[in-house]
Amino acid sequence: MANFTVPNDKLKMHECPLAVIKCVDFRFRKTDQEFVERGLGFDDFDLYSWPGAAKDVLKNNGFKTDFVDKIVSVSIGLHKVKKLLLLWHWDCGGYGGSKAFPSADEEESIYLRDMRTVKEMLVRELPDDLEIIMAYSKSAPQGLEYKVVE
Repeated sequence: MANFTVPNDKLKMHECPLAVIKCVDFRFRKTDQEFVERGLGFDDFDLYSWPGAAKDVLKNNGFKTDFVDKIVSVSIGLHKVKKLLLLWHWDCGGYGGSKAFPSADEEESIYLRDMRTVKEMLVRELPDDLEIIMAYSKSAPQGLEYKVVE
């Protein structure tokens, strides 16, 4: 096992501007981080990762309650987060992958619909001053393309 040391400056920080909820899918880990850092300009953020991103919030069950509690107590309360990013991606196994949809357009439409519904649900549960941002990534000829969604 290799030894690794993290610089102390990061360990002394206790606030960050953003929390991200994204899918656990390893294929997107590095590019998602690059998007958040270089595309959105956030070097530091809390990261919440589950299969299907926040898809389970739609079930309106214990997952949603636990997730909201963690955002409020840890990210907002302890880390002073001001923004929450909901980040979905194409070919999500939490939805059965691209093969579960009749077309790429239908797949994207379902993901965007669910993301907007999750945002609406969270807006009712989270503090009014928390800004919720949505973004989606999909395969494009030049690579993985990320876009902020309205």
